[in-house]
Amino acid sequence: MTRYADWKAPKQDDSRLIWPKPVTLADDMARNQSDLNGSATALQNVPLGTWRKQIRQSILGDADRQVIATGHQIELYHPGVWAKNLLLDAVGRKTGATALHIAVDTDSPKHLQLRWPGGAIDVSDDLLLKTGEWSGQVAQPSRGHLQRMRDRFDHAAAEWSFKPAIGPVFDSLVASQSTSAMLPAALVDASRSLDRSLGLSYETRLLSELLTEPAYLAFVHHIAADIERFAGVYNTALANYRSEAGIVSTTRPMPDLRIDDDIIELPFWFDRLDTGDRTRATVTREGGRWHLLTESAEFAFDPARPGEAAAEAFGAFCRQHQLRLTPRALTLTTFLRLVVIDQFVHGIGGGRYDQVTDRLIENYFGQPAPAFAVTTATLIFPDAGERDVECVPCLLNQGHRLRHNTVEKSTYLEQIAAAPRRSAERRTAYVAMHGTLQKASAVSETLARWKDALDHAVERRDREAVLFDRELFYAVQPRERLERMIGHFRNEVGV
Repeated sequence: MTRYADWKAPKQDDSRLIWPKPVTLADDMARNQSDLNGSATALQNVPLGTWRKQIRQSILGDADRQVIATGHQIELYHPGVWAKNLLLDAVGRKTGATALHIAVDTDSPKHLQLRWPGGAIDVSDDLLLKTGEWSGQVAQPSRGHLQRMRDRFDHAAAEWSFKPAIGPVFDSLVASQSTSAMLPAALVDASRSLDRSLGLSYETRLLSELLTEPAYLAFVHHIAADIERFAGVYNTALANYRSEAGIVSTTRPMPDLRIDDDIIELPFWFDRLDTGDRTRATVTREGGRWHLLTESAEFAFDPARPGEAAAEAFGAFCRQHQLRLTPRALTLTTFLRLVVIDQFVHGIGGGRYDQVTDRLIENYFGQPAPAFAVTTATLIFPDAGERDVECVPCLLNQGHRLRHNTVEKSTYLEQIAAAPRRSAERRTAYVAMHGTLQKASAVSETLARWKDALDHAVERRDREAVLFDRELFYAVQPRERLERMIGHFRNEVGV
């Protein structure tokens, strides 16, 4: 694990983290591209480089141009997530690479509230925002709900000392009302509208659109056909990471794949597109091959099948039965880093998870893991000003000291020290000391003033917590602060 850093989100306002040093990113990306395009690794009996050309030509219209990418769940991004787009933009400008944001509309809906000091509102009034299995099921807000959201936010913002940059986001959401777009596409367009107005340049694609590509279908087929070996390597990679990171829980950073004789869990979700149901995908061994079973049909994964034929057959099966095998965390970044792009930009959490992905790529696919980058940034609410966060733990420590100094304890301490350990005399002296302390504390004016200060600090901390929350939607910030952060990233990369 020495090749990774101990990444920490910066606490200071208007600060950022970029790892590794930005001057190395262009070389890392070129080396990744060369290694992957020329790799001897086969994916369902087809060279990795062939699949890479196919999918890049399909989704970007250019098989050879370098691609730096990031991905994130559909949500109202906070500045730390938004920072990934800033690094994409800066590196793309510096190197001429395509900057690509892959919007993950296949994860469960979360962080889909617009929040501000003193208020919050869901970004859609669709009931599936709370109950849907994946965010791609959620409809965009109704006209009435969108107007309520804008009115409530504007009413709150009228009291602030600055103008938020969120205007283009609302305008884009209004424009989306004339389309049949679901919430993920509407939010992606809305964020891009703001980012374009700020001068950022990057492409976006919904992950769901990639999951019908032959390269992805071949990737799924390859793993499912060889799931016994894959699951063993996957679980070992997790175990080794937990051991080295000092993690005791067997569910962190994610659970092992279940292996039960002739039934093995796949690293994919089993999505029923017709009903909207999601379960963990499993395959069953029959006649020496692994089979995906549904209520009315089954598909046999044949490791000897040519890649194009395997992808076509599995894709046809999925379409016929209205189902999808959707990648989970490690499988998603494995696919993107190996097959789709040349350099991946993570946040801190993703960078930690992908230390497991590196092991998986190296030990299962026999391919040196391509380098990745990590970035994040911190922007707190501007009206927090120069105020400091109340240090409630500091006051609690102060109270502990005050309580123990309300009376002279030396006699009690001498009695405790002189008595044998675990003796009745020791316990009696200890109880007597604390009884005296308790009586003295009840009448201490100093402690009464301290209690008032603690109550005030707790109330202020809770009331002002959102002012120091680095996870508010980045569009709540004023335009000039966002432009300054963009400038920081471009300066770091050398644009």
